[in-house]
Amino acid sequence: MNRLAIIIPYYKLNYFKHTLDSLCLQTDKRFSIYIGDDCSPQDPKSLLRAYEGQLTFVYKKFQNNLGGNHLTKQWDRCVELSEKEDWLMILGDDDTISENYVEAFYENLKIAEEKSIEVIRFASKLINEEGSDISQLFINPELELAAKSYMRTFKGDGRSTLTEHIFSRRTYEKNGFKEFPVAFGSDNVAWLEFPEMGEILSINNAFASIRISREHLSSKGDEKLNLRRKQGIYLFNRYIISNYSKYFTIDDQFLILKKAYKNLRTSDRSILKAVDFCILIIRKMGFSKTLQIIKVNKY
Repeated sequence: MNRLAIIIPYYKLNYFKHTLDSLCLQTDKRFSIYIGDDCSPQDPKSLLRAYEGQLTFVYKKFQNNLGGNHLTKQWDRCVELSEKEDWLMILGDDDTISENYVEAFYENLKIAEEKSIEVIRFASKLINEEGSDISQLFINPELELAAKSYMRTFKGDGRSTLTEHIFSRRTYEKNGFKEFPVAFGSDNVAWLEFPEMGEILSINNAFASIRISREHLSSKGDEKLNLRRKQGIYLFNRYIISNYSKYFTIDDQFLILKKAYKNLRTSDRSILKAVDFCILIIRKMGFSKTLQIIKVNKY
């Protein structure tokens, strides 16, 4: 049996061919493909037929849409399509991976298992709708503690998406994805909890290309979506501090709480929620630091 399951939560057809092409081009074919159609109005069956004989995959169209309101549940039911592969990857239906992605995974698998690594991360770059690069190639330290990795991304020195990670089935079944509004932060929290705040192994000689298009959630100008995004940012950062503050420095905790408070106050005018969060900040940072956060974010 293949040890790697590549799982595609499908909804958009526009760039799906590029995703499938990148799987066809893999230099190592030891992977299984599972495609979970989130009741999309864009039927991919005719496209998938064109890949018969090139790719072997399991395809299932779900009868209800989950991704619109509960994206992590869509990820979960797509994972349920997989069999007993030891390692899982969730590949965006508009993203692509370099030809040696799977090959590099197997080349580093022994290292991961010897060091009891649960999460493997690849280099990544951003591409536009035409497939042209719009960012540098983001590379990562070979071994990095989860909290340090989070802060590096938080400060803009790194980045993080589902596509550029492979994780063990064991840790997925133990920890699962936490749900936040429109899944903002669900993957960020996963890369803390899946490695259990331990080390992440990075592979820098293979990469994922993350497509930024007008259909991308973070690109949409919908005001309601923007509010939900801010609520997600507040909630997942609050969750991190509530559960894992001991892994972060005081300065890092201050930055995380400041960002969480800003997104709370710009997405929800509830005084009760603001007071409740301020009580948490006081417990973590003290009264003086809490005042600093409030003064910076007066709305």
